[in-house]
Amino acid sequence: MTWYAHWVGSLDDNGYHFLLFGLLLLTLITLVAGIWFIRRTYWIINTPTSKIVSAHQGYIEIEGITKNIDASPLVSPLTGTACVWYWVSVEHREQSFGESKRSDWRRIYQHESDNLIAVEDDTGECLVDPESASIRPNLRRQWYGNTERPSGLTNSVGGQFFGDYRYTEKLLLPHRNLYVLGWFKTITHDPYVVENESVASLLRAWKNDPQKMDAFDLDRNGAIDSKEWEQAREVARQQIQAQQVRELERPQQTHLMSANPQSRRPYIISADDQTVLAKRFRRWGYLLWAGSVLAFFFWVSAYYIRP
Repeated sequence: MTWYAHWVGSLDDNGYHFLLFGLLLLTLITLVAGIWFIRRTYWIINTPTSKIVSAHQGYIEIEGITKNIDASPLVSPLTGTACVWYWVSVEHREQSFGESKRSDWRRIYQHESDNLIAVEDDTGECLVDPESASIRPNLRRQWYGNTERPSGLTNSVGGQFFGDYRYTEKLLLPHRNLYVLGWFKTITHDPYVVENESVASLLRAWKNDPQKMDAFDLDRNGAIDSKEWEQAREVARQQIQAQQVRELERPQQTHLMSANPQSRRPYIISADDQTVLAKRFRRWGYLLWAGSVLAFFFWVSAYYIRP
C-alpha cells in the first residue's frame, strides 16, 4: 500500500476530497447493487415452484413452455424471426467534427412488444404480461449495417465492426422453457355476463344488416316494434347458447402472471433455468459486495493517510 499512500499524499486538497467522495459513492453504489442481486436470489430460492392449475393467488413462480397465443406468430421487426416477445433498437453513428473527431451512437428507433406471452405446463396454461418485468431473453444479438433497416445479419470483417447503423435484438422464442416469478391471479369468466355481451354484440351486427332486420319485421310495416325486437333478442340468445355448447373446450378461467405496482418484490421473466439464474444473481451480488468492501477499505486508508 506504499504506492497508494504516496499517491494520496501527492494529491492537492481538491483532488483529495474528490477521491474521498468518489470512493464513498462507489462504496454505496456497489453495496446497494449487491443488495439488489441478493434480494432477487432470495426470492427465487425461497419461492416454491407451482403448477399453473393448482397455484394459489399471490406471489409465486412457474415454469413452462412458451407458445403463441394467436394463429399468426409474433415476429421481430428487424429480422422477421418468430418469437413471443422482442426488444429491438437501431442506433446511428454520428461523427463529431471537433478536434477529438470521436463518433457517438444515437438511438433512432426502439420498440418492445407488449403482447401477452402464453406459458404452458403439464396442468394448464397461463398468460404472462411482460410489462414492468425484468426479462432475460433466449437470444441476444447485435450487428451492423449501412441502412436504417437491416438487410441481414452481418457482424464483422477482419475483426473490425463496420457500418453506420447498429442493430440490437433481444428475443424470447416460442416452444422454449420459461421461468416466471411474479404475481399470479385467476380471472373467472361469468357465463351469464359473457352470454349477455355476446347477444348484445350480435344484435348490434344485425342492426347494420337491413336484410336480417327485415326478417324480424313480422307485420311488414318497415319498423321493428318492441315485440319484434324481443323476438330478435331471443333468436340471438338461442344462437349464442348453441355456439357456447359447441365451444365447451373454451376455458372458463384465465390465469395471469403480472407485476404488482404496490409491491417491491421482483417480477422476473427468464429463459434461464431458475437454478442458473439464482447462481448468477448470487455471484454478482457477492462480487459487488466485495467491491464495496474494497472501496470502503481504500476510503478509510485515504482518510487516515491525510488527517
